[in-house]
Amino acid sequence: MTRHPTRPSARTGATALAVVSLVLCTGSAAAATWRPEVSAGYDTYVHTYHLAEDDTTETVSEYALTAGLAGRSDRRAVHRWSLRTRVSGGSELVRELLDGSYRWQPDGRHERLRLDVDWRGRQYQDDSEYSLTSDNHEGLAELRAYPWRQGALRLDVRARGRYIHYATPSSLEQSYREHGGAVYLASRGLGELAWRVGGLARRRAYPDSAAIDRDRLGLEADLNRTAGDRFLWLFHRSERRLAADQEVRPSGWSHWSELRLTEPAGPGHVVLDLTSEVWRYDREDATWYDSWRIDTEVGYGWGDPLSTRWQALVTIDRLTAADSPEQYTQVGLRGSVESYAGPLTGILALEYGRRWYADPD
Repeated sequence: MTRHPTRPSARTGATALAVVSLVLCTGSAAAATWRPEVSAGYDTYVHTYHLAEDDTTETVSEYALTAGLAGRSDRRAVHRWSLRTRVSGGSELVRELLDGSYRWQPDGRHERLRLDVDWRGRQYQDDSEYSLTSDNHEGLAELRAYPWRQGALRLDVRARGRYIHYATPSSLEQSYREHGGAVYLASRGLGELAWRVGGLARRRAYPDSAAIDRDRLGLEADLNRTAGDRFLWLFHRSERRLAADQEVRPSGWSHWSELRLTEPAGPGHVVLDLTSEVWRYDREDATWYDSWRIDTEVGYGWGDPLSTRWQALVTIDRLTAADSPEQYTQVGLRGSVESYAGPLTGILALEYGRRWYADPD
């Protein structure tokens, strides 16, 4: 992809973050706790595009210096907020981050209003060898209100906006704007049981390719129950996607269901995770065809979730897709270790398996 001949200055994003931090810090310094952050290190970022004829992978490896400022209000305050700003300059990239949250809790316990904002910017150095992306920035804002509450029941109303902008859009990287909302009826505090049910509506527009604009209308519900070491989670979403140009991509229905179960057994616990994904299109072709995928993981886990936890699982994946040669059945064995409280944080997983396609050619 041809790179943009002139790049926006990385100082613009950094200056904006500094101004925001200064204003908030000045206005609330008396009731806030602030913590500066400075770090230096080596970072590796791998970006892979999966294409029809050839997969392309490029890696950005760089030395970087990062400076930031994080602050939060008193945890007992009626108006609770948190803010984090960060600027990173490296041999390949300059990055900016602004992450903030506000919560209004008039009684000190229950939220009546919540606002979450996240913004990220990225500018590539002129001598960078990374050529599969352009300078870009993206943002996300979500407002939640709880206008009605009766006992354990509450009404959850949400408005959401999201965007991403590329200085040099391409077929693989499209700028878009998305906005929408959702309404849920939720229950909290009914012993060990919690549930939520409601609907959502969103619209996404692509300024450089209006043919792939789409609307989403959906209904969803989830339920979770915790009893000691036993855990059950059920989730389902049915969604209608309306495409702007039916010749480019047909409209269709999607149905996503998930079940997670943890049951104590001996020194550890039995783990079951079942996922079902169904797509039904108004018009099928070689690219968009009806399908049903079932993904199952079952096995045994042991260890402390607050320190180190191990898992050994059998995985089964099945895709049914009408007459498409992409149909397959896959079986595998997976081992993993998770650590969150020690000197190392993260997940290491290894899976070995085999996939059988319906069409051997």
